[in-house]
Amino acid sequence: MIQIALYGKGGIGKSTVSANLSAALADLNKRVLQVGCDPKHDSTRLLLGGTAIPTVLDYMRETPGETQQLEALVFEGYGRTACVEAGGPKPGIGCAGRGILSSFEVLKRLGLRASSFDVVLYDVLGDVVCGGFAVPLRKEYADAVFLVTSGEYMSLYAANNILRGIRNFEDTKPRVAGIIFNSRGLFSGEERVFTFSRAVGLPVLASIPRDEVFSQAEKAGKTLAEAFPSSASAGIFRDLAVYVETLEKDRNLLHPANPLGDLELEALVLGRRERVCMKPFATDPAPYEQTGAESCSRCQEKGPSAEIPSGIPETNSAETPEEVLIQSPTPLPSRPPLYGCAFSGAVTATFQVSDAATVLHGPRSCTHITADALTCSFLRGGGINAGEVKQVPGLLPTDMEEEDIIFGGLEKLERKIEEALSAGWQTVFVVSTCPGGIIGDDVKRATSRVKTRFPRARVIPVPVEGVLTGDFSAGLLEGYKRVADLIDPSVTPEKCLVNIIGERSFSLREEEHFRTIEGLLKKLGYGVNCRFLKGADTLSLRSFKKAEINMLACDDPDTRALQAYLSDRFGLEFFELPFPVGFRESSLWVKALTAHLIPGEDPSPLLEEQKEHYRAGIEKYAPQLSGKRVLVVSYTEDIGWVLDTIRDLGMEIVKVGISVSFFGGGSPGFLSSDAFHVERDYTDEKRARDVRILMPDLVLSNYAPSVPEDGVHYDTIPFSPQVGFLSGLELAKRWSTLLRLPVTEGWKYDRGDES
Repeated sequence: MIQIALYGKGGIGKSTVSANLSAALADLNKRVLQVGCDPKHDSTRLLLGGTAIPTVLDYMRETPGETQQLEALVFEGYGRTACVEAGGPKPGIGCAGRGILSSFEVLKRLGLRASSFDVVLYDVLGDVVCGGFAVPLRKEYADAVFLVTSGEYMSLYAANNILRGIRNFEDTKPRVAGIIFNSRGLFSGEERVFTFSRAVGLPVLASIPRDEVFSQAEKAGKTLAEAFPSSASAGIFRDLAVYVETLEKDRNLLHPANPLGDLELEALVLGRRERVCMKPFATDPAPYEQTGAESCSRCQEKGPSAEIPSGIPETNSAETPEEVLIQSPTPLPSRPPLYGCAFSGAVTATFQVSDAATVLHGPRSCTHITADALTCSFLRGGGINAGEVKQVPGLLPTDMEEEDIIFGGLEKLERKIEEALSAGWQTVFVVSTCPGGIIGDDVKRATSRVKTRFPRARVIPVPVEGVLTGDFSAGLLEGYKRVADLIDPSVTPEKCLVNIIGERSFSLREEEHFRTIEGLLKKLGYGVNCRFLKGADTLSLRSFKKAEINMLACDDPDTRALQAYLSDRFGLEFFELPFPVGFRESSLWVKALTAHLIPGEDPSPLLEEQKEHYRAGIEKYAPQLSGKRVLVVSYTEDIGWVLDTIRDLGMEIVKVGISVSFFGGGSPGFLSSDAFHVERDYTDEKRARDVRILMPDLVLSNYAPSVPEDGVHYDTIPFSPQVGFLSGLELAKRWSTLLRLPVTEGWKYDRGDES
């Protein structure tokens, strides 16, 4: 048994060659299976009397998996040949390559076995050798590959490209049988093909002339073996069938794939002279615009007989930088890790608009992971008022399946958008995952078509495509931008209103933080106009510009990027300080905000009130904590509020270690004190050493060590600490309880059966 794949450029006559070869093999009493792997699905037509058969993909789409049968896909043709057509999607949508993959999987699942035949022939489109169309090149399918080509340059280019694909699949065994030359009757076509064959080291196995018998046989829907068995062209296919029979017995006739470089191919086939321009494009693009025999004075021409180098042109030491065609590129900066995908980031933004739906265009797995994380975070975040029941905003997945990836998912996407609008949502965001982007689903087109049927609705596409567009932060910003489309730019500011911008989406304490800041603002006579985007609705977003000033919830790259976008687009004024943490930072924040909003107003009464609360807490916990020794380990230097709390409680800081982190740190030099030592590039090994030497009572760090040292208590520095004046008291309460507990739990003294 032998499996062969015929590859060639579309329209080159590959299907005619395949069908006539199958018929000739059948006349040699070979049991033949021909599988058409071209979306045109006409490979087997001549074997079946000119009739078309159902394709695997159409059958897969229309028939439930549990009722599918192999007999519905395999049809008997001339000489008892078995005929199958894979098919493909409509032009311009979906992914035909994925369709080939799926077709092979369906045929295998339904029990089609190559071992049941003497020869299996795959007729494959060769214009684009993508992963799907390259399936027959895999060693479990193709034992031998035939290249069908004419003498035209693009046909030879496709053949050379196929050789590149074969080389990517070859291990140690050569698999190229040779070239089948299908003449178009063009002048010098035969010479080009034979020149190409010699260059790549392959034999021309057959030269098929331009013969009228082919047209007559095709009109009758028959192969030459059936319609004109005595013709000279039919004899060519009989000879080719005998060669396949020989190849089945002797695989030593196969050849390795040795494709040409693009410049080599052009010089060989077109006789085009390579022009080497000696001046960089950036300084003078004109030479690159020359065509034909034209050339700039700084170009050198090489004739077709000149040797074309496979790599970068050689230069000598006397050449100046301007005389080098390709200079060494500047090393690219290393990329930061990819945290999440743009799809998740965009949905995180649009999800927070409480009266808008988000249609998630992608497979169920992608949408489930993102939706589950957001929904859990949303529900755990609590309601706006105590006891309030919150409705989870609409997350509506299209649940793309394999069928949608093959045939395109726009129809399903449009139906899902219409479903959302029919359910009463007036604003719908549309976000796509990677597969939609890979197959080219035009989300903007889908939303535009829906808008014509729902002219009063707002359907807003978010231009992200999973990881293809970037990471979580890139998608988050893109989602913010599209939500900002809802802002009415004509609204004018009003006194005593503030916008809150950049609250962390996944923080379980964000409502608590907001209430603290809202309370401080209320004492200054200000109210919150809009939270961008925590708990925002379309009405508050439309009136976004009513706020007198905009306030940042946190100071991180995502929030700063959002600030820059809103400032540039709407000309907004921002209060630069983010939500404060700790007594000292909160005091500075209140003073700066009062000076900004209410010049001349004295914030002392408010500060004294907060100071009394803070002092009372310190006095409550200091008796249990005073004199305790603390080792602090942090990713960032922005821990002044923690250090202030430790010192206010009368505790001793024995050392501060700043760890190496992918997340970066605060400003260098922020920590400076004669009272304690600061060590940077701090590691777990150094921590273990200092625990033994310095003997602290408490170790504070951003994370609890997996193997903590004995004889010391551990606590973590909160990732999202309480904002406001009383942040430190929360830690003090925890430490007072923790340090009253035994360092080693009682169960560690229980010797069990050994006692």
